[in-house]
Amino acid sequence: MVAMTDQQPVGEQPAAQQPSPRSGWWRSNALALGAVALLLPAVVVGTAWWGWKYAFPDSGQPLWAVEPSSGADTVELKGATWGPVKSKALTDTTGLDVPDDAKVVLVGVDVTPHEKKAPNCMTPTLVEQSSGRSWEPARYELGVPSSSDEPDSCVPTLEGETAEPYQLLLPFVVPDDAKGPYWVVIEPLFAKSEYVRFSIDP
Repeated sequence: MVAMTDQQPVGEQPAAQQPSPRSGWWRSNALALGAVALLLPAVVVGTAWWGWKYAFPDSGQPLWAVEPSSGADTVELKGATWGPVKSKALTDTTGLDVPDDAKVVLVGVDVTPHEKKAPNCMTPTLVEQSSGRSWEPARYELGVPSSSDEPDSCVPTLEGETAEPYQLLLPFVVPDDAKGPYWVVIEPLFAKSEYVRFSIDP
């Protein structure tokens, strides 16, 4: 799978294969992602970890964040490289079903698997750092058709296939009063109480 590029398709596709107008709009905005994610050092809370392990030994539930180290923009976890991250607050929402009291934050996360099968994950979330409010991707609610070229959840590796790099494209609808910075949280399955976290401020 190929991540977002600046190239446009060459030639005209047959009518039956033409992408929908909204899908094309979505891709053109995805190409415009340019905000640089803010990076913070990893934080491990030892006391909470011991409390969790004592109460729920080997539960596999996410507990501490794995973030890019100083000067880096990626994270290594569960057999894959996560990042870099790009984010943008959309100002042109023409063609999208956005409530009057809301706005759209678009996030792109590169995922590069290092093993034959790519890791699966829980639904990615956007978390307002100041309040803890969180949101899940809202592609369907925005009226944007699903697309295998623009996944909003981790891409599973099917039988007989080999995992390839791809980019998560995550549209979040947040209230007008929501303010950055935000956390982008991705929880790979069976990651031994760790999850991926990036700080962004689009």
